[in-house]
Amino acid sequence: MKQHFNYFYKIGFLAAGFSIFTFYAASLFTPDPTLISKVFSFAITPFFVGGGIYFYRFKLNKNMLSFAEGMTIGFLIYFINALITFFGIYMGLLFSPGLFENIKNNMMQVLKDKKEDIINTLGQASYDKTYQEMLGLSIFDVAITDFVFKIAFGLFFTIIISIILRKI
Repeated sequence: MKQHFNYFYKIGFLAAGFSIFTFYAASLFTPDPTLISKVFSFAITPFFVGGGIYFYRFKLNKNMLSFAEGMTIGFLIYFINALITFFGIYMGLLFSPGLFENIKNNMMQVLKDKKEDIINTLGQASYDKTYQEMLGLSIFDVAITDFVFKIAFGLFFTIIISIILRKI
């Protein structure tokens, strides 16, 4: 399997390219492209992970796949995607402080709009703490949130796809 890792790195880089492109293309249409980025990640992750596992099973491994092989392939793909996208978003926001300010302002506005709901549900102290933390929001926070979502989506879809492709 190790000799085939090159294929899976390429798939991960391709997924990251699409993710970074979508993040910055969405910034042309909305002040906060983070939600669109998360939705796009949710949509493309099964496509790239599934494609990589499918390619390995049916093209490289004579129609055989173990759960561990599927998990390894999926991990490589979604981790490369998440890592490269993290650096792409982080570096891009460093060089585009206006976009970061738009994202931060949008998140602050959402927090203000949901103020009463948060206070009724969690209390004033919780809202005040969240508000103070949002004031300290950094570029790293935006990029790492995207990274964590991609890892979570990737793990979720890799488990499901590995089970399905192992059985058929």
